[in-house]
Amino acid sequence: MPAALLPHDGLHRPAPVVAVVGAGGFLGRSVMRTLSGAGVEALAFTSAAPAVDGTRLDPALRRCDVVFYLASRISPAIAQREPERAAQEIVSFRTFLDALRENPRRPVVTLAASGGTVYESRCEPPYDEQSPVGPSNTYGKAKLEQEEALAAASDWLAPVVLRLSNVYGPGQRTTAGYGVIGHWMQALLAGEQLRILGDGGSSRDYVHVHDVANSMLAVLGRADALRAADRTTVLNIGAGEPTSLDDLHKHLEATVGRPVPVEREPARPFDRRDVWLDIRRAAKVLGWRPEIGLAEGLADTWRYHLSTEREPARSAQRPAGR
Repeated sequence: MPAALLPHDGLHRPAPVVAVVGAGGFLGRSVMRTLSGAGVEALAFTSAAPAVDGTRLDPALRRCDVVFYLASRISPAIAQREPERAAQEIVSFRTFLDALRENPRRPVVTLAASGGTVYESRCEPPYDEQSPVGPSNTYGKAKLEQEEALAAASDWLAPVVLRLSNVYGPGQRTTAGYGVIGHWMQALLAGEQLRILGDGGSSRDYVHVHDVANSMLAVLGRADALRAADRTTVLNIGAGEPTSLDDLHKHLEATVGRPVPVEREPARPFDRRDVWLDIRRAAKVLGWRPEIGLAEGLADTWRYHLSTEREPARSAQRPAGR
């Protein structure tokens, strides 16, 4: 266990006070489990128990040393269809940051950002943290604006931005727009037709949610160094390699052990062609690397869906690959 996580025993400093905002979501639940497995008790904030009520900060956040901000209610499709929801997420995040002025500890605040949508699409991947940004859709613009708001709050907090690639794994939503892997698996179990949007050659960087949660545990272990940084720390978090939709489809067939037919449809206008991330800086700064390969991660996710097969279908919408 990193020294920063050790409990106070007279020889070490007290363990940091940690909070997870968005603890009830797909990523938030995984982060809470990972922190608990490392012996870290984290304060959990959800929509039912919000971190900020109006403009009033929950008193517990005034003494936090490290905060993970994972709260989000939008996807690329939702943001494109309902831009007012994306705008509200920016307002909520700014309100949260402003309320953190009440915390005198200059907490490390980590934002779950989007490596899949903020980089300039006219540049060739893989993208590193120095690649030009230039989001082409509403979701990416909202995520980049959140990054900018976090950086602007550096007088009273230490900003950390984790630009996540396409996160997947057990517990992810299977409603439209939340990721092709969960969609396809839910479609298989429901006996529905799988779709590939576009020609199948477009590539994404698929990272297992457990690896992402471990990156946040690594942030916690290096909180003192991140607090001492004189600028916003921006890190890519992904698998670090591309997988085309056609290759993902082949991996899925290997996972379920049978051929899986697909229907091909035109790509959506807001979808990117190829996106994957250079993750070497996260290894250097955090000592973090992904550990779960795609085949293992798909098998893990498929087992989860099989275990919940008898649950009522959560959506009648057709799963889509993007």
